[in-house]
Amino acid sequence: MRIYIATGNAGKLREFREMLGGAIDVVMLQSYEAPEEDAQTYEGNAAIKARTLAAALRASADPGAIVLADDSGIEVDALGGAPGIYSARYGGGELSWAQRRAALLRELAGVPRVRRTARFVDVLYLDRPDTEPLIVRGVVEGLVPTEEHGDGGFSYDAVFCYPPLGKTFADLSAQEKNRVSHRGVAVQRLLEALRG
Repeated sequence: MRIYIATGNAGKLREFREMLGGAIDVVMLQSYEAPEEDAQTYEGNAAIKARTLAAALRASADPGAIVLADDSGIEVDALGGAPGIYSARYGGGELSWAQRRAALLRELAGVPRVRRTARFVDVLYLDRPDTEPLIVRGVVEGLVPTEEHGDGGFSYDAVFCYPPLGKTFADLSAQEKNRVSHRGVAVQRLLEALRG
């Protein structure tokens, strides 16, 4: 089975290939251009991305295209759940991920550890021709440390501590992260739904 991933993010592509590999050929188009994500939910934004790419592929290259999109974010309790669906644009669309992480840590300056609770959320939307979409959600709870830690991962991984392992996602190997992450949870639910 071939699944097109509606992303231009190489880190997400790598994770999806590692988690879906084997019988599923995961493809990212080099020409992918993200549509405007103007929904108010992760589900809505993932649907926009999946449907946009699916329509383009089915009209041109692959009428039977199956497209997977995700929308994810970090929700910090001390910030009222922000940045949430705006995680990729937090602080302004022109910022780098390092600048976004720094902005998040500045917002939390002085907030005690007990109030630095957060969660990563990931919603997957699988668009298939002539059938209902599959929509699944993965959530993992954690804490935002007072400073970045770790060299792996991407986006907010260096500022998300996973308490059961006492490490940030950026401290974990790819295999460790994929077993416990929000995206890993969502992918397992997707695979279960596909088998079901």
